Amino acid sequence: MNTILKNEFFRRFISILFLILVWEIISRIIGDKIILPSPNNVAESIKYHISQDLFHHVYITLSRVFAAFFLAMIIGSAIGIAMGRKKKLDDYFDGWLILALNVPALVTIILCFIWFGLNEVAAVLAVAINKIPTVTVILREGTKAIDEKLVQVGKLYNKPRFEIIKEIIIPQLFPYFISAARSGLALMALSRSSVPSRYLFCCNRSEPKTAWLIGRVSGF
Repeated sequence: MNTILKNEFFRRFISILFLILVWEIISRIIGDKIILPSPNNVAESIKYHISQDLFHHVYITLSRVFAAFFLAMIIGSAIGIAMGRKKKLDDYFDGWLILALNVPALVTIILCFIWFGLNEVAAVLAVAINKIPTVTVILREGTKAIDEKLVQVGKLYNKPRFEIIKEIIIPQLFPYFISAARSGLALMALSRSSVPSRYLFCCNRSEPKTAWLIGRVSGF
């Protein structure tokens, strides 16, 4: 039993089951599906929408999300590393970065739709532009934290620049890449979903709305 309790996956699984149990109890106490549907009601709604063209919409949405995600990771990482390594560059563009971090996501989305229209380019850029400043900050701070003594050792042994980057710099930045990637997953919900959410919200029922919310939190 102790071995099972020490298992990380088991603890996460039990936590989710406990959440569902609390949800079920509260929904039974309220007794109104409009206010709070039960897990079973939501599961039936998800099952119904899966029988429609849900997977087609999921594919379109995820295509936009991952395109924006990789675009933001590449551009943000390049800018962040450059600012972390070059003090003058950091001084010049630090103000720009602070401004970009404080621009509301909704403003960026609306501007992209105004500039580029209601198309795929606007949907991808809206997410990417919101993500780039966050990636830049994380990678900039990670680059500043690099142990310069290790870089100097590499230079002392006449290591080529590419090997210094691959064997010394990148391994030290790896945790920051992971952190930037994880923070980017939270912005997946900013992608303009192709799921016809207007239909879900036009009816006076909570099951499809809750199912839609679960899908959005899951990245769908």
